[in-house]
Amino acid sequence: MSEAIDNKIAAILKQVAELPDSFEVKAEQDLKADLEIDSLKLIDVVVLVEAELDIEIGDEFAGQIVTVADLQRQVDSLVAG
Repeated sequence: MSEAIDNKIAAILKQVAELPDSFEVKAEQDLKADLEIDSLKLIDVVVLVEAELDIEIGDEFAGQIVTVADLQRQVDSLVAG
């Protein structure tokens, strides 16, 4: 995984969840339980990630994102492919 991409994802997650810059986003964190990102905020995350990285995640996968790692894996596969 690209550290630069993971850093962009972390920055977007912190922005949407309104977390302080000092908060450390980890791959194993649950978006809803740990970061308090509900389904509406997840839409914001997906839109911002798509715009930042010029990719399209797709609705069917967006509904399957549970952890930070899920999002990172999907983004990495789209950027690489």
